[in-house]
Amino acid sequence: MAIPFTNRELEKAWRENLSASEQTKRCNAHRLLLFYAVECGLKAVIMKRGCRRRALTDDFQDIKDAQHDINKLLDCLNVTIKLRLPHLIPMSDVVGSRNNKEKRELNTGQINQMWRYGGSSSGTVSDQDLEKQLLQITVWIRTELR
Repeated sequence: MAIPFTNRELEKAWRENLSASEQTKRCNAHRLLLFYAVECGLKAVIMKRGCRRRALTDDFQDIKDAQHDINKLLDCLNVTIKLRLPHLIPMSDVVGSRNNKEKRELNTGQINQMWRYGGSSSGTVSDQDLEKQLLQITVWIRTELR
């Protein structure tokens, strides 16, 4: 069950996570904080546009439905397609106990899991590509939350 948060709490989380993600050498921990900063920022924009600053996240069905999916949150805000993350993200294969390789593809609601558990994207989409796109979204969020 999701814990409800206010718009003020989301905006604070957006600022703090973004600040922490901008520190020195880049690694999955930085990218994970950036991911969460973008998620919090987009949810704060949804709440701001809903003109309900004192409302809780649970009051917004779009937020509940999107969960961690950045593209779904962008869709809720009718944001340009240029800011969207790739639909499917290839992740490094995992070698099972019998040395069988298993292909893994993520959607935009699973990137946080990949970085949280030390995984990395592979193929045509790199972690750096995802990070760059998330940074572009932060630029847009900053303009919306002014």
